[in-house]
Amino acid sequence: MKRWLVLALCGAAFAARADLFSPGELSKAHTTLEGLSQCTKCHPAGGQLSQGTCLSCHEELQPRLGRGLGLHGRISEEKRNCEQCHHEHQGVNAALIDWGPAGEKGFNHLRTGWALKGKHADEKCASCHEKRRIVWPPALKLMEKRPATRLGVGNNCTDCHFDEHRGQQQEDCEFCHNEKDWKSAPGFNHADTEYPLRGKHKQVKCTACHPSDKDGEPHGFPAPKSETFMRFAPLEHRACLDCHKDVHEGRFGLRCQSCHTVEGWHILRNATTERQFHEKTKFPLKGAHLDVDCVSCHGPFPGQKAKFKGLPHDTCSDCHADAHMGQMVVKGKLPDCATCHTEQGFMPPKYGLLEHGKTRYPLEGAHQVVPCAACHEPTPALRAKIPKAVLVDLKKKKHQELFSNALFDFSKPLERCESCHTDVHEGQFKDLKCDTCHGLASFTKLRFDHQKDSRYPLEGAHLKVACEKCHFASGPHEPVRYKPLELTCRGCHLDVHAGQFSKTGEPAKCETCHVLESWKKPLRFVHRPPFTEFVLDGQHEKAKCESCHRKVTVARGVTAHQYKGLPLTCEGCHSDFHQGAFKGFEP
Repeated sequence: MKRWLVLALCGAAFAARADLFSPGELSKAHTTLEGLSQCTKCHPAGGQLSQGTCLSCHEELQPRLGRGLGLHGRISEEKRNCEQCHHEHQGVNAALIDWGPAGEKGFNHLRTGWALKGKHADEKCASCHEKRRIVWPPALKLMEKRPATRLGVGNNCTDCHFDEHRGQQQEDCEFCHNEKDWKSAPGFNHADTEYPLRGKHKQVKCTACHPSDKDGEPHGFPAPKSETFMRFAPLEHRACLDCHKDVHEGRFGLRCQSCHTVEGWHILRNATTERQFHEKTKFPLKGAHLDVDCVSCHGPFPGQKAKFKGLPHDTCSDCHADAHMGQMVVKGKLPDCATCHTEQGFMPPKYGLLEHGKTRYPLEGAHQVVPCAACHEPTPALRAKIPKAVLVDLKKKKHQELFSNALFDFSKPLERCESCHTDVHEGQFKDLKCDTCHGLASFTKLRFDHQKDSRYPLEGAHLKVACEKCHFASGPHEPVRYKPLELTCRGCHLDVHAGQFSKTGEPAKCETCHVLESWKKPLRFVHRPPFTEFVLDGQHEKAKCESCHRKVTVARGVTAHQYKGLPLTCEGCHSDFHQGAFKGFEP
């Protein structure tokens, strides 16, 4: 009896000791730490929970803490106690995040450094905090071990939203939009663009100038709100005729503003009459000069009084900065701008094929229809050639920076195609000039003759094969392959006989049996030596090939007619009709 009492007391003492050291089951995420022997991994020396031990496992938080980012990084170190929000020993299925009395919906998102405003305030947490919106690599790695996390979501608009403008505008969406809604753009002001709206243009609907467009590209996540988008750029807007039809059919020139104003189509003006006094000067105003404000030429400018006499005007460069940044200078002298431009406007230039024919590269063939910008590409690096004094002067006078960054001064030799064109063959013909095969009339119209210019003249059925059947790209970013190419049959064709006619270390020679005219017929093969020891005679001559050479499976999904290993005796193919009665009989 005493012994049972002692055991009962010991059992009670042990249970009390177990409760003392194990206050409850750990959550599912920490089950690997379950057991009395594991306690010190989180509670050093049996003491309180250590922030350092938590971070030794949750390494993904370390860089954010050091930089003061996110919810955890914005909590001061002395107040950053993990157990205040993350309670353990509450059971296997207990939630590890204590959101407070109001729950997750009542969480103040401002604590993360990013307050939810406008439409964002109505969004459900899970719609933003999902794997596809995570941009922080450590959080993505964390998702490999757990189904969800609140870490790693980017706070740039494009991290969550599709760019509805398809790259036409700057990435800073807040420049025009706010969180109230997407469609309104309170930050946008057309007056800040290259084309401020004046007069009647203020009443025109946006869609009248900015049509809907469709890119036709497949999009993943996040998906666009609409398959169509409004076209903002590029839109020509320098001249009235870029948008409006010339009802006068060119009878009064290209400058509509000589008679019309933006105040209304029927409100006419006579710019010549308005500036009639200027006709008496040495510089009568014509073309685009009629629309220039007096102050633009005469001032006053900061630090300078208005000047009306003695203004230089003999050459364009007296008033205008060199728009081409020195590219046109010959022997230290700038040529006459009127060679290419007129007073009607800088664009379009009057420089055509005739003028280009006098350069060191006359345009011939297909080059005659190539847009100027395709060769004279925009080159932003040219801006570095603009003298700083010129930029300061333009800013002081509030003049527009009308510079062209089109490249005209080519340093590469123009007689070489590769100076302008990318080698689509990626060095396969590095020893040959492009005009060996191609002409200026058309890139696809070739001088190449497969019979004379290659080491593989086409014969028989090969004459009818399309080029791309033999010459194709091995991948989406690979060039079409022309050399080196195998010249043997097996270089292009699969061995439909599955190696039955190959010898040790040597592939079969298809031309032993087949000819170039056709694969099936005629054949060089005949059913007698030296091709085969089995001569067809009698009824065998009438038998179809496939009766003896049946299809067999040689690999998964691969079949071939059997030619090798077939029996040469009667009983190898035929059943014994006599049921062994003539067994051993020698004819």
